[in-house]
Amino acid sequence: MNESGMSPCGDRVVVLPDAVEKVTKGGIIIPEKDAEKHQLAQVSGVLVAVGPDAWQHTTTTIERNMGNGKWKPVERKVSGYSGPFAQVGDRVCFARYNGLPFDGEDGKQYRLLNDEDITATITETVDFTQFKSREPLGAQA
Repeated sequence: MNESGMSPCGDRVVVLPDAVEKVTKGGIIIPEKDAEKHQLAQVSGVLVAVGPDAWQHTTTTIERNMGNGKWKPVERKVSGYSGPFAQVGDRVCFARYNGLPFDGEDGKQYRLLNDEDITATITETVDFTQFKSREPLGAQA
């Protein structure tokens, strides 16, 4: 069991979103209301847990009624992945506002997502922070 206290079922995954900074690099204090809004919009974090069916192939068959109560398969579609592209502990990018936010047993806020909401694995240097420090007005280069 991971520190969140949740073990995802099916094709679900648990992600610990990166924390949004409370003070910018320039020293500006971010109001709590704005910080909460940006935390919900966070799009990167650490993969904490993976359900047993995540990143598996699924086959969908479409059938057509041929009359007389007989059905005939007319289309078969296979969707899925070539294999898992993220492991527990990887830093990942995910769809903005997706997933169900929940408070873990450790007091941190996690997101329960569908596996398809994970869009990329990323390195530590990738930063999606919405708050950027700016040069003071009137600053000359």
